[in-house]
Amino acid sequence: MRILLKLLLLILTSMAAAVIGTLVYMLVYADPDPIPRAAAIVVLSGPGAIEPLPVDDTRDRVDRGVALWKAGRAPVLVMSGAGATKTETGLPDSHGMKAYALGLGVPEEAIVEEDRSYSTLQNAWFTAALDRIDPAEKLIVVTHRYHLPRAWASFRWAGFTDIALVAADTGPVRIDRQPFLEGVKWPANLLRAAVFRAALALGADEVRALRWLE
Repeated sequence: MRILLKLLLLILTSMAAAVIGTLVYMLVYADPDPIPRAAAIVVLSGPGAIEPLPVDDTRDRVDRGVALWKAGRAPVLVMSGAGATKTETGLPDSHGMKAYALGLGVPEEAIVEEDRSYSTLQNAWFTAALDRIDPAEKLIVVTHRYHLPRAWASFRWAGFTDIALVAADTGPVRIDRQPFLEGVKWPANLLRAAVFRAALALGADEVRALRWLE
């Protein structure tokens, strides 16, 4: 019984630490000054479906990624995300993100789609596997402030060594339910990442093991 209570206390403490850490990060965050040049800019899709073009958080992220590309921060713009839910068209989020970026004037040859990921861990894992991406080169990751710390940890875990974080939300800090959901997502990600690595070490098929990262 004591072991269960200690485990429960550890879980609750971890969740509280994740929420507090996220809120503090959001309050102290500032864009890198100057924003560095990188080999690629990775834009992570946000919660919700895209029909047929990105809305809300995802649109803000693509807007910021395109602005960075137009400012010459990187030659390649990666649109990453299959989506948490299937769209009516059956197309991944990355497809709508690319279409929106094309409408903003980004040429098709500058855009790479990562259309297999259903989580931040998979965003990182599948981006590392893209032909035009080298994890050893500098990378800019674009998402919302609440998501940046977990995105950084995910991309480090996937093998990226030089990551610049740029927030899509440039205005006043917005406190909604998302920072509090990080209290659940951080422990879940740590568990899933550990199980995935253990499965690979034990010789599991990577395709099957990748389901743990969803």
